[in-house]
Amino acid sequence: MRKCLQILCLSLGVLILTSCEEEVAEFDDINGQTYVRFASSIVELPVVFDSSAEIEIPVQVNTISETERTITVDVVATGAENEATPEQYSVGNSVTIPANSYRGTLSFTGIDNGIEIGETRTVTLEITDISGTSDASLDVFRRTTVNLFQVCPVPSDFFIGEYQLTTTAPGIFGSVVFGQAVVTLEQGDSSSDARKFTSEFVYPELGTFGPVTFNFTLVCGTVLVASGQDMGIGCTINTNLGPSNTAGGYEADDDSILVIDFVDDEGGRSCAAETNASITLTKI
Repeated sequence: MRKCLQILCLSLGVLILTSCEEEVAEFDDINGQTYVRFASSIVELPVVFDSSAEIEIPVQVNTISETERTITVDVVATGAENEATPEQYSVGNSVTIPANSYRGTLSFTGIDNGIEIGETRTVTLEITDISGTSDASLDVFRRTTVNLFQVCPVPSDFFIGEYQLTTTAPGIFGSVVFGQAVVTLEQGDSSSDARKFTSEFVYPELGTFGPVTFNFTLVCGTVLVASGQDMGIGCTINTNLGPSNTAGGYEADDDSILVIDFVDDEGGRSCAAETNASITLTKI
């Protein structure tokens, strides 16, 4: 038994020594095969409403050179339904890899020119050539897709403060819904882009009613009005204000004028007279 154990230990030692003597392959980053690729196959680029956004897309090579190298990049038409139009982006057609470097960047600009709320527009880029390297290989990572989508951040002080309210389209029975007056726009309760104001006089041509708080949300240049806003007065039941089939609007970088479209007597549930109405708020 002791002799068997000695043989076993000797055998294990031989295996360990053999394993340690195996050669480990090392890549030659000077004379080895050159691969060029985008650092990522997908690039997400949020574009602020009515504006543009810039990004530097990394392009990598796995070998080094004492001279700079130029990589050619083309836009590829994929035929996708959500493919961006040329007016929605700007991109260069080459990338420079500086001498003694493994990396360069491609400048890309996304433009909110017809990008709708909630949709994504795509741009597919493909590396087609690299100069200064005779044996370059372009693999599956030679393509990347840039996804453009609209975002609409609302500054905390945007449409906040005193505004002059005027009626541009009356409500039910041809009556003004909110009396013409100075109102104070405040942060709404539902989200950071929600706003509200309180009108002391509603339906002033029909009687003395109020006050009523009106709520709405700023969304990428449009104004979304909350449904079911109780006016505290009505025919059979209280009338409600709600969203219209038009959304009013504002300029992305200007909070001086705000147009709000809505319906009076939403669904005609009170006075059987749902009516499209509109107000304009002008900053004082």
